Amino acid sequence: MFNFLKKLFGRAKRPDAQIEQLEPPAPQPADTPAIKSLDLNIPDEALQNEARFASYLQERLPFFGEVIKVDYDPGAGSLTLHSRNGDTMTKFLGNALLALREKKGQARAQALFNYLNITEALEGGGELDKVLPVLKSRSFVDVARQQMVQAVRGKSDPPQFVYLDEAEDLVRLFVVNGETTVSYVMTSALDGWGIDVGELAETAQANLHKFLSKTGVQIAKRSQFQYIEIDGQFESSVAFLPNFWAQIQDQSGGAAPIAAFLSRDKVFFTHENDAQGLHLLELISADLSDVPYVISPDQYRWENGKWSLFKRVARSVQ
Repeated sequence: MFNFLKKLFGRAKRPDAQIEQLEPPAPQPADTPAIKSLDLNIPDEALQNEARFASYLQERLPFFGEVIKVDYDPGAGSLTLHSRNGDTMTKFLGNALLALREKKGQARAQALFNYLNITEALEGGGELDKVLPVLKSRSFVDVARQQMVQAVRGKSDPPQFVYLDEAEDLVRLFVVNGETTVSYVMTSALDGWGIDVGELAETAQANLHKFLSKTGVQIAKRSQFQYIEIDGQFESSVAFLPNFWAQIQDQSGGAAPIAAFLSRDKVFFTHENDAQGLHLLELISADLSDVPYVISPDQYRWENGKWSLFKRVARSVQ
C-alpha cells in the first residue's frame, strides 16, 4: 500500500522558482542599444488581449535567459520560444492571460515565470514536457480518492486528481511520464506550475503528438476488428487523437468507429455497420480476466471529435 501511494502521489512538489530583483542597469553609451529585461511589474496594459501580450513577450523574452527568438501564431494563439542550443517550446496564451490578470506585482511575475517554465523546459528537463493524457474509468478516480483519504487520515484536504470528463464513465487524467515511473498529476502541481487545467490539457496534447511521432501508431488486425499498438503503455491515449479517428471513419466509408478501451495497452475497434465485428468486439470485451490495468469493457462511438457510450458490455463471470 505504501509503495502504491508513493506512485499515486508522485514526486514531491517542486520548490517555486526564485525571482531575483534586478539591479538598476549601468549607464549605456549613446550608440549601444538599450537592453530590455523581463519587467517584474508586468503592466495591466500588456494583458489587455492576446496580441498585446504576445507583443510584450516578443519584445522582452529574447533578452532574457537562453531565449533568442519568439514566434507568435495568432491562429493557434501560441508562442514558440527558441533557445540558443536549438530547442523550442510552444506555449498557449489564452489561459495564461486569465490567470495573470488575477494577480498583481511580484505574484504576477512569479506566475509568468512558472507559466513559461523557461529554464527547465528549454533544457528539456521540465516536468511539463513529460505530461501525457491518459484514459481511465471514473471508478478508478473514485477508488483512488478513497484510498488517498484513508492514507492521509486527519487531513481535511487530501490531494485531488486533475481530470476532465471524456465520455460516460470515462475521464482524461494526466501523468508525468518518468524514465522508470509514471505519476499522476494532482491539483497541487498546477499551483506550482502556474497553470490551469485547460493549459495543462493543451500541453499534454502537444506532448502526446511528440511522443507518438517517436513511437509511431501501428494498426493490427484480428479477425473482423482491429487493434492499436504503440508502446505497451499508452495505447488508450489514442482516444485523444481526433484526426486519427477521422481517418479510420473515412476508411470505413463514413461509418462511425466503435472502440473498446479495455486497458491502457489494449484498444480494439471496428465500425458501427460491421455486425460481425461488433459481436466479436463484445466477446473480447466481456472477458477481462487476463487483462491488467482495466479501463472499461464497454463500447464507445466516435463522431464529430467526441466519444459517447455505444453499448454497455457485461463482464463475464469466471
